[in-house]
Amino acid sequence: MGQYSPKVPAYKSLPLFKLKNAKRAGRLVRRLRSRAYRLIRAEAVFLARKLTKKALRYRAMVVIDDVDWESLKELLMRRYGKKISKLLLSGLKRFVKLLVTQLQWYGVPYEFKRLYSRKCPNCKHKLTQQKGRVMICTNCGFKAPRDMVPMYWVLTPSPP
Repeated sequence: MGQYSPKVPAYKSLPLFKLKNAKRAGRLVRRLRSRAYRLIRAEAVFLARKLTKKALRYRAMVVIDDVDWESLKELLMRRYGKKISKLLLSGLKRFVKLLVTQLQWYGVPYEFKRLYSRKCPNCKHKLTQQKGRVMICTNCGFKAPRDMVPMYWVLTPSPP
């Protein structure tokens, strides 16, 4: 008697069993989701503009991490779930697209380059992690904090 029947919609087990309340809750969820997308889009526009201005001011070349979107999607889905990972990926893709568009518009040089944090920039051997997020290469002796390893990839010249 008190068990949940799989044929009964989920909202009937909540105090939303009245159709009016269920519709109101649905509208509220859609409104909140729309607001989240708008906030992420606005932040992407703001950050792309800010980065482009800095690149212009310092006459610098911008290096963009060439992300493997499928592996990033799997990582985000494992960590946050399907809905939030979709939200984060859409924001990241929008940011990269806006950034590239603005860099092209202002004539700022840019390059897509894969920036690893678990691969040695010197010998491309796998890095091992020690305490404090310090990465060490057992092959060549390279040592750096994990968050700084991608910067070494930026500084190494890419093969012709």
